[in-house]
Amino acid sequence: MFSEPTMPALITPILWLAITTGVALCGFLIWSLLNPALGFWPASSGAGWQHKVSFSLFRGFCGALVVYALLFIWQTDGGVLANWLIGLPIMGVAYGVTLWGYRSLGVANTYCNADGLVTGGLYTFSRNPQYVSSVMATVGLAITAGSWVVLALAGLLFAIYLLFALNEERWLKAGYGQDFLDYMQTTPRFLDLRSLRRAQDAFLQRR
Repeated sequence: MFSEPTMPALITPILWLAITTGVALCGFLIWSLLNPALGFWPASSGAGWQHKVSFSLFRGFCGALVVYALLFIWQTDGGVLANWLIGLPIMGVAYGVTLWGYRSLGVANTYCNADGLVTGGLYTFSRNPQYVSSVMATVGLAITAGSWVVLALAGLLFAIYLLFALNEERWLKAGYGQDFLDYMQTTPRFLDLRSLRRAQDAFLQRR
């Protein structure tokens, strides 16, 4: 299912761009955890250099990851049909969940503005459903491409989202106080058995 043939010179710089931007972003996020005064994340629009650097690194990483995967598929003559049959549905469902998450959270909150604590919709199942779905979409892309490297980059994406979430939790505690603390106690950061039980209950209620 997975392989990694020798890549042409065109693809190598793109891979290094993904690795460099992803690792640099992780470094800044760890620095922000250790030094909250840095204010690197969450970085709301117009917040200065923090916003520009954080979103530039993140978009650079995601863009390079996708381009690498597409070039890998092209280099391997379209990949393997079985990979497409498994990976594409995962990607489709995951991207659908991500769009649903935007609707639940709102555009302002998505881009780090304090527009109210959201605990309904997808946020009933997870405190960070869009992070979960984005990682799953990248795993689906890795399967579609049949690339171990893209799968490893999905792991780096998860590390970025974990660091995002840890930084955001401190900010949300400061902004929403006990309401967010209560939400933390009842809803997992990503997914756990509570998420599955709530999804099952929601499905049964719709029947």
